[in-house]
Amino acid sequence: MKYAVIGHPIQHSLSPVMHNANFKALDFEATYEALDIPPKHFHLIKEIMTEKEIDGFNITIPHKERIIPYLDEIDTHAQTIGAINTVKIVNGKWIGYNTDGIGYVKGLNRVYPNLKDACILLLGAGGASKGLAAALNQVVEQQLTVANRTMSRFDSWDLSVNTMSLKEAETHLNTFDVVINTTPAGMSDNQDVVISLDQLAPNTLVSDIVYVPAKTPILKLAEAKGNPIYNGLDMFVNQGAESFKIWTGQTADINVMKETVLEHLKRRD
Repeated sequence: MKYAVIGHPIQHSLSPVMHNANFKALDFEATYEALDIPPKHFHLIKEIMTEKEIDGFNITIPHKERIIPYLDEIDTHAQTIGAINTVKIVNGKWIGYNTDGIGYVKGLNRVYPNLKDACILLLGAGGASKGLAAALNQVVEQQLTVANRTMSRFDSWDLSVNTMSLKEAETHLNTFDVVINTTPAGMSDNQDVVISLDQLAPNTLVSDIVYVPAKTPILKLAEAKGNPIYNGLDMFVNQGAESFKIWTGQTADINVMKETVLEHLKRRD
């Protein structure tokens, strides 16, 4: 069996080492690779996957919504979100799923046990944000707030959330218990911070769905202010385990997956 992750850029991804470690631990005969597909070449996605004989793949930034027209079927949960991070290929049929939100909420619940009562702000309105919002809506009693620079991005949202601009969010920042960055700001060598933390309340948990680097610029700023922080490592591992289950029907070795990722992150530091 052959699996892959597609995105652009993709060189930072530890999906291959994580999944291949899981395959080895389970004695499962399969391979997993990273494929860098620039947006201008995305129209060739079917040909690329067919040529490489891929049986299933993950999708990361910036292709989570772009993949939708190429799918034959979409899981109900993913349909609600309008973004895909996992595709299973069965007899040439492409079926889309979204495991991002499920993976993130599982981890967040452990570090923030009172999640159901939390007032949450999501930064960004892309595919990752949609996935998290859909999953959080199943757990959180208060309505979520999502902030984005361009308000027109919300035109494609069918989820029940409060929406505001990033500027508005900055002025109301002290009203939130959890702030989650879902934008690419801070990923890899990017040093951008999508929002000012000047109005951040003292105990607010600041999270980033990025796991490389372990502390993005926004997390470093929050930590310097004395706030608790939480990165995207658990989300990454959990969503990968969910994807593996979709592809194979088997339960992944989450401990091996997480240990492998942590080991490779230490080597990079």
